[in-house]
Amino acid sequence: MKTDDQRDVKRRPANRMRSMLAGAAVGLVVIIGTVAAVPAQAETSSVQLCEETLRPGSSGACVESLQTRLNELGLRNQLVVDGAFGPATRNAVEAFQGRAGLDVDGVVGAATRDKLNEPGDVNLEAPSSAEVEQLIRDVFPDNVENKAIEVAKCESTLNPLAIGRNTNGSRDYGVFQFNSGGTLQEYMSGPAEALDAEANINAALELYNDRGWQPWVCA
Repeated sequence: MKTDDQRDVKRRPANRMRSMLAGAAVGLVVIIGTVAAVPAQAETSSVQLCEETLRPGSSGACVESLQTRLNELGLRNQLVVDGAFGPATRNAVEAFQGRAGLDVDGVVGAATRDKLNEPGDVNLEAPSSAEVEQLIRDVFPDNVENKAIEVAKCESTLNPLAIGRNTNGSRDYGVFQFNSGGTLQEYMSGPAEALDAEANINAALELYNDRGWQPWVCA
């Protein structure tokens, strides 16, 4: 059996080691804290966007660069890089313009190109359709949540970045497709808010409470 003195001799190196580790841990926390305090930067572009104006119907390498950049900004390769400026590319461009506070016209001119190159905190990240469905269940009352999900699926396929274009020139934005000719101005601050899934769904509940399902064609 070890005496108290013998046990104390064994303890001292261990205590010293714990003190050294604790000091190292504190230093590590300080370093990590310093890194965390640096503001998040937008992902650096791996492509150089062309100077020419791009619009629906454009094609070629310049469109491929645009599609790659849009994927980098949050689409995570959902957009096929095929060099064809089709409906999916147009929707992504207009969603970016809407979130950036630019004119939503689907044309990549100087202003849109500059913002794509230096987006700041503007991105195209969005929850999945399953996450959007859960958000609707969280927001709408139990007795109408299934109906709300049906309407949203019909309106936007539960896509927070969906943009509909109407013959009168107006556009519909987001999960519940708020129209720029009426409901968007009444219930939201603009396209950027409408293209945020949670804000869109909360505004949809307010609109439903005011007017029932009448505002939605899909209802």
